[in-house]
Amino acid sequence: METKLMNGNPLGKSTGYSDVFDPALLFPIARAQSRAQLGIKDPLPFQGLDRWTCYELSWLSVEGIPQVGIASFEYPASTANLIESKSFKLFLGSINFTRYGSTQEVADALLGPLRDLLGTDEVSIDIVEPREWAGMRLVAPPGVCVDSSELKSDDPGRLRKGEEIVSEVVHSHLLRSLCPVTSQPDWGTVVIAYRGAKLEHASLVSYLRAHRSHQGFHEECCELLFTDIMAALAPTSLWVGCFYTRRGGLDINPERWLTGTPRLALGGRLARQ
Repeated sequence: METKLMNGNPLGKSTGYSDVFDPALLFPIARAQSRAQLGIKDPLPFQGLDRWTCYELSWLSVEGIPQVGIASFEYPASTANLIESKSFKLFLGSINFTRYGSTQEVADALLGPLRDLLGTDEVSIDIVEPREWAGMRLVAPPGVCVDSSELKSDDPGRLRKGEEIVSEVVHSHLLRSLCPVTSQPDWGTVVIAYRGAKLEHASLVSYLRAHRSHQGFHEECCELLFTDIMAALAPTSLWVGCFYTRRGGLDINPERWLTGTPRLALGGRLARQ
């Protein structure tokens, strides 16, 4: 896949951390090119959101004492841009030596630049302080795990449907893709909830195997899977969540769903996040 990077993208470059809060570090990536390659047009054939969890958030109290938290960010998939991950990490790291009176002040400082860059007020942040960490849940993905399905070595890697109409949830821990800039691997778990012609479980495993060297940002990979499932099954309801493992203290969790499909909430983080 051809990359769609503009000059100034920090990904793949040696970059130092700023000791001064700097919103200009944020770097947008246009969604339009990858969506055009997938045949996705406006109005979008799905609803969705991108959720990021930062495990390395730190700032100073007004007295200059270091503070830490775990922050989750959400913004809609309808934005024209997504945020490039390294720039997000550098942006979050730039508050490390800035003094704030409360976590709400931290949240307000981060939300403003994010909303400006994405062009929407529909950006949220939740900062969990250390005293609350014990309440954070580790959960198993819902539904049937397809990873033990038997495969043929010559399986072409196409999604296939059966004759039966079902409502089911399936998941696989075999999601792997490559960063389109550095070619470094990203790993994750995919969860699919749908109603329609039954997805052959072995074909999903074969599909994921065939896409292990696919180059794309996490959000693009989720949309590729969504569009391929729609094409193969023509389901009446569909929700796809790609829950990537953390890299550089950040995990990225894009979700896409067919309008009218209830969003499936996991209720916690997965073991590899």
